[in-house]
Formats: sequence, C-alpha cells, structure tokens
Amino acid sequence: MTLGRQLRLTLYDGGAVLRSLAGVLGVVLLANAVHSPAAAVSTGAAAIVAGASALQDSPRSRFPTVVIVSLEMALAALLGAVTEANTFAFIVVIALWCVAAGLHWAISANAGLVAAAGAAVMVTSVPAEHDVGSVLAVAMLALTGGLLQAMLIVVWPQRRWRTQRSALTRAYLSLAADADRIAVDSDTTIDREPLIRLRDVFTVSEALAKRRPPIYRGWYSLPERIAESLTALGPHYDKDEAVARVLHSASELLVTIAHARRRARSDLAYATGQLDGAATAVQGPGREAAMLLSAQLREAVELRFGQFEPDQVAHLRRTGVPDALTAVSGLVRAQMVSSSPILRHTLRLVVATAIGVALWKFADMPHGVWIPLTVLMVLRPETAHTYTRCVGRIVGTAAGVALAALLTSLADPTGAASAVLAVVFLAGGYLTAEISYLGVTIAIAGTLVFLMNIGNASSAGAVGDPLLAVVVGGGLAVAVHVLIPDNALVRLRQRAGELLKTEIDYAAMVIRAFVHDLDHPKEQLESAWGRAVSARAAFEATAGATGTESRALRRWMRSYRAALNSVTTSCAALEAHLPAHPPPNLNREFVAAVDDYVKALCGDPATPAAPWSVDSDALLTASASVREASALLTDDHAAERLLVGEICNITTVVTDIAATDIKLSQ
Repeated sequence: MTLGRQLRLTLYDGGAVLRSLAGVLGVVLLANAVHSPAAAVSTGAAAIVAGASALQDSPRSRFPTVVIVSLEMALAALLGAVTEANTFAFIVVIALWCVAAGLHWAISANAGLVAAAGAAVMVTSVPAEHDVGSVLAVAMLALTGGLLQAMLIVVWPQRRWRTQRSALTRAYLSLAADADRIAVDSDTTIDREPLIRLRDVFTVSEALAKRRPPIYRGWYSLPERIAESLTALGPHYDKDEAVARVLHSASELLVTIAHARRRARSDLAYATGQLDGAATAVQGPGREAAMLLSAQLREAVELRFGQFEPDQVAHLRRTGVPDALTAVSGLVRAQMVSSSPILRHTLRLVVATAIGVALWKFADMPHGVWIPLTVLMVLRPETAHTYTRCVGRIVGTAAGVALAALLTSLADPTGAASAVLAVVFLAGGYLTAEISYLGVTIAIAGTLVFLMNIGNASSAGAVGDPLLAVVVGGGLAVAVHVLIPDNALVRLRQRAGELLKTEIDYAAMVIRAFVHDLDHPKEQLESAWGRAVSARAAFEATAGATGTESRALRRWMRSYRAALNSVTTSCAALEAHLPAHPPPNLNREFVAAVDDYVKALCGDPATPAAPWSVDSDALLTASASVREASALLTDDHAAERLLVGEICNITTVVTDIAATDIKLSQ
C-alpha cells in the first residue's frame, strides 16, 4: 500500500497541501539558521510526518492527532540527540523504539507508519554540541515543526472539511428536532433536506466517492438510518410512554453528537446511558426499533468522537465514551502470540534496524545512515506481499536517492536551495500518492537526500555511496523476511481475505450500478474484475506454496473456492441484466437500502493485524432491509427484483465464508 493510501492524503484542497509544504520549508530554514544543518533534517522530517497526519482524510478535528504526532516526533528527536554520541546506547534506544513502532501496527496502519517515521527522525537527530542546550534545541525545533502543521490546519482547515462538519452538525440537529416532534405527533415527517445536503457534500462526484475508504460513507449513511429508525418509532409513541422517553433521550444525545465538543464527554456518557435505559424499558412492537436506534446512536458517538474506527472500539469501559487506552492495550495484547504477523514484523524491524545502525556506526560507511533508513522505509507487516512490495520499495528508495544525489552532485545547491528542492520532491510525493507507492517512495527518499545535503555534506561523485547503503539496507530487509518468515497459514488467510475483498468489491460495484449511474461503468467493472482475477491467481500461488497435507485444510479450500465461484456466478447474472440507467422512478427507500447493503458488504478497510472479513450481523440486517424495501417495487422493476434475489444468494454465501476459518493448529 502506498503511504498516501495508508494516511489517506487528500489532494482535493491544493491550498492545504501548499500551506503544509510552506510550513515544512519555513521550519527547515529556521532550524538551519538558529541551530545547525543537522537539526534541520530532524526538524523537517518531523514537520513532514505531522503534515501528512494533518492531511488525513476525515472531517474530525485533526488538531489533537497532529499534536500527539508532534510530541512523538519531538520525543524521538530528543532520544536520538541524547544517545547519538554513545553508539551502544543509541542502538538500544533505537531497538526499543522499533519494538513500540512494530506493535503500533496493531492499532492501525497510520499509527505504524508514524511510529516508524519516528525511528527515522531518531537516526537523523544530531545535535551541534553534545550538551543539554543543544540536545533540547533539537527536540524543541522538531516539536515546533510539528506544532506549526497543527496550527496551519486549525487556522486554515480544508474548505471541504468545514463544509462537511457544518453539514453533519445541521443534519444531527435536524434529527434531534424531528425526534422531539415525533414524540408529540406521530404523523411528523423527517426533514430530508439536511440529509440530502449531507450526502451531497460527502459525495461530490462518483470518482471522488470511489477513492474513499468504505468507512467514509458512514458519515452520511448513518444519519439516514437514524432517520428511518425515528420514523419507525413514531406509530408506537402513543401506545407506550417508554417510546416517548426514547425519542426525547435520543433528541438530547443527537444534540450532543451534533456539536461534538470534547469537553461534553460527561454529558455524552449521561445521555447515552439515559437512552440505553429508555430503550431497554420499551416493550411490545416498538422495542426492536428502540434498540436499533440506541445501537445506531452509539455508532454515531464512536464515529463522531472516537479516534479509532468503530469496529476497533467494540467494548467501551464507560457508557458511550470510547476509552482509547483500553482499546489500544487490547489491540496490542491480541498480537502477543507467536503466529501474529504484527509480532513477527516487530521482530524483523528490531533486528534489521539494530543491525543497520551497528553497520553504520561501527563500519563507518559513507552515508551509512541510509542503511537503517532503508530498513524503516521498506519493512511492512504485509504478510501476503512480503517480497514483491519490499523489493519495490527498495527499488523506489534507490531511484529516489540516485536521482537526488545526482542532482546534488551536478548542481551543488546551497543550504536554502537544498531545502527548496526537498520540498519540491515532497510535493511530488503528494502528487503521486493516489497513483503508485513507487512514486511516493522515490519522493520521500529524494526529500531526505536534500534535507541531509543542507549542510553541503554531500560531495560531488558521491552517488555510489548512498546507493550502496540503500542496497545493504534493502538486503537486510529481505534477509529478515527469510529468517523470520510469517506463518504459512497466516499468509494463506491474508491472501484469502484479499481475494474475498476483491470479489466483494466487484459484487458491490455491480449491485450499486443497479441504483446509481456510474462514471464509465464498463471500465470500472472490468477493472474490478481484473483485480479479482489477479487476487485469485495470488491466492492459488500461496495455496500451492503452503501445501495441502491437512485434510481439513483441503476441505476448507474446496468450500472456499466453491463459495467464491457462487459469488462470481451471481455477479455475472446481475451484470447480464444490468440496465443502461437506473429507472428514474426507483423508490428512494429501496435505493437507500441497497446503499446500506453495499456499505455492509464492503465493510471496513483491511488491517495488517488480521485478514479481511465481513461483518455477518450487519450484512444480514442490511439484506433484510433490502427485502423489506423490495415490497415498494412495481411490476416494471424486473431487473431490481432479480437484484434482490441475487443479494440474498450473495449474503448467504458470504456469511457462510465468514463463519469458517483456517485453524492455525492445522
């Protein structure tokens, strides 16, 4: 995966990216002027990481996250500056940091990337003098670089984020008012205009929507589902006073969710508890709708206030308030098993980085810093793509280093010119973030070369030295993969998850085409099918390498292939009857039900800690909603009735797949 896709960089607001780049350039020049060229390297690296975090694609406030990242980078710079003079202490500190960095992948890919970047900041942190003042100056400059990015995103947030947050607030406040009105008059209709506006600001185009992770759709689809639950409760309020209490409690909680003020967490916990108690007290036909509304508002709390994806905050210590520390510790503890791909990645990262730093320091290699830097740039816990992507990143790093070193040897830029060229390469990384991980790797490597050249440390004709260091670092990365391989069944599970995900994406695109016009549908469907074919080939290759001595494993593989073939058959039947355009009179509730089904089918993004899987409960609920909404179809909607039937088939097959797994003891 590319760094851009992992951090979900957004290039649609060019002003935010340009301001971030200007901030990087400013702090690099400042560090070079007030301290040393060496401090400019760690300061620039810290600002780059904080800037990438600030541009993460989410309408939540980015300020707290960027501040935390800035503190993490400052700590890394401080530890590096303190121990840099003592090689043994430096190696120990780097190794301990890599332990934490590797385990960060259990939290999320973003956290793992940021922690690995912190190790890179550590190895590039060199104080001008080994005294307290100089060491603190390096750390403070790194902190300044990160906090400047936080201030930029606060003072000038992306325009799209401001629009989205405003639309979210308006939609939830409108739902709160609707809940109060329904509690008084069951004939009250939901005000749809704020919900339509909300969907519009989150999906300005089909091309933009398909670049978003599936969880992104929850920002606008969840309020729509809440509106349906409120409508379902309306007919029951005069039969059960508990329903009226549910509606009033929901209104209070919706107001708190709408404003999303972090200082309102105590009010949030109280309001959530009130709603849960009121929903539990409902008896009779309104109970199911009340419990569904309570669950939906909990999801809204997690999505609006949480820093994790909703599926990662499944168990909350306090009612309604995600406990971040509890979630983090639980995610990390789950990886403390020998078969864990995260734990094995951590071991690889520690061993390779420590050896790389030792070679750099003890062998006194010219540009030896590129040995640990290369290790940190190329190692990822990608069980199913161990060698291909690792080698691809090595090639990208070497290309970036060679290009930047060649330009340096030819032009011999000054310190300020090197800083400008570093920012130019960084801009190239942003431009290629959605295209190829190779382009991002080249850009990051080139940026680091120019940052380290600010002090004119590079000499003409030195292109071969950093390249040799990159090759050594890349060799270490590949070697630790060979010496500490992933569990074969874990790798097979990851490939199986990838195959299921690509088949699901293909099915979701076909289903969505029945209710929405797609941009270039033929090309999109062909591309989705091509990815599924490639994933199937990769799965079969991994299955062949794993071996099939186990009878249970052979049975599982036969059933898995048969299930995926069934999904493919359903998709082929749907594609054969796909209308040129959705019917103009298609019922809106049916369209919304199909959209919710597609969201449940696609699920949340895959994580490095576990193979991708579908949420069976959510999928079954969404499938039932589609069946109920199909009653609104007319006799003219023959293709849509076929769609409903195939959705039932796909749901049955996919939930059966989710119920089975490869046992690691096989």
